[in-house]
This record gives sequence, C-alpha cells and structure tokens, in this order.
Amino acid sequence: MDHTRPELRYVNARELNGTAARLDGVPVIGSDGETLGTVDGFIIDVLQQRPRHVVVSAGWFIHKHFLVPIGHVRLNTEDSELRTDLAKSSVEDSPGFDKSAFEQLTAEDATRLDQMIAAATGAGETDSDDDYHMPKGWDVGSAV
Repeated sequence: MDHTRPELRYVNARELNGTAARLDGVPVIGSDGETLGTVDGFIIDVLQQRPRHVVVSAGWFIHKHFLVPIGHVRLNTEDSELRTDLAKSSVEDSPGFDKSAFEQLTAEDATRLDQMIAAATGAGETDSDDDYHMPKGWDVGSAV
C-alpha cells in the first residue's frame, strides 16, 4: 500500500543537515523538568521542507517512541536539550510511534494518530498553526 500522505516522511536526526542534525540524541525536557526521552528523528513535510513532529525515544518501562508537535518545542541556548511545554504526564498517554508502520498508515489511521496526539498533548486542533509552527532559527538542511 502506498503511503496516504507521501509529503510526510520519517527522517532520523543524524541523516539531516542544519539545526536538526545537532539534535540527534539530545534530551527532551518536559515543562515539569522531567526528561521525556531523547531526540530520535523528525516527521518532515517534504513539500514545505520543515519538521512537523519531533520523534522522541523514551525508555521508561518499555522502550517507546512518541511524537511531539514541532510547535511545542524550543532549543535551549547551548543546543544541548530541547524543552517542551508538555509535561511528562501528558506524553505518557500519547500514542506510540512505530517507524516501520508509519509508511503503512491509511488516511483514517493518519487522521486518528493526529487526533490522539492532540488529545494526549492538549494541542487542541490537529492542524493548529501554533502546534506545527517551526521554531525560529531552525532549518532541516537539504537531506529531505
């Protein structure tokens, strides 16, 4: 089955150039000061050449990946961590992200995933400009 949203692509952070490449493996810190995991990669909108979600790798009890809308993160001044306005408790309920299954999502699955992420993170509308607005000064380079 062809990917129903071919403009969206998972890209490992170390495969990118620019700001995103420096983020491979950096900690993601929640609004409550808790470490949520580390940056694994990004869901990139290849038509607009910008990230849509940060793919976070978390190893709390069971290793899990989850998505944080790009508009909910900011890079600290030393480029040593990402800060998010989401608390650990809100992302613990976020749906897991399976990189291998991402390419097989149906249109309904993709819509449902966006809705579940919005509900878990309190993001509200699934395509709110604030939720997917790329942080100032970011670029993903030419790898997409």
